[in-house]
Amino acid sequence: MEREYKGALSKRALRTVTDYVGDNLVHDLTLDELAGVAHMSPYHFSRRFKRSTGLSPHQYVVRKRVERTKELLTNTKLTLFEVAISVGFADQSHLAKHTKRLLGVSPKSLR
Repeated sequence: MEREYKGALSKRALRTVTDYVGDNLVHDLTLDELAGVAHMSPYHFSRRFKRSTGLSPHQYVVRKRVERTKELLTNTKLTLFEVAISVGFADQSHLAKHTKRLLGVSPKSLR
C-alpha cells in the first residue's frame, strides 16, 4: 500500500479530482467546484491539494490546459483559437501567455 502524507488528499480523492479536471478542462473550473468533487471545504481542499501535488488547484488546472494544448497543436489541424477555446482558455492571447510561460515557446512553434 502506498503511503499517504499527513495533510494531503487521499489517493482516491486526488485521483477523483485530477480525473475531473482532465474531463472538464473546457469549463471554468472553480475552487468551490473542485472542493465539492473532493467533498471538502475550499479552504481545506486547497491546502491538501497543494500538499499532494506541489501546485495550487489553479496552477494545476493551467498546467493541464497547457499540456492538452500541446497535444492538440501537435496532433490536430485545429486553429489556435479553436485549441484555446477547447481547453478552457479565454482566448488565443490567454493560451499564448501560459504556453510561453510554462513551455518557453509560443503556441505556433509547437506546430
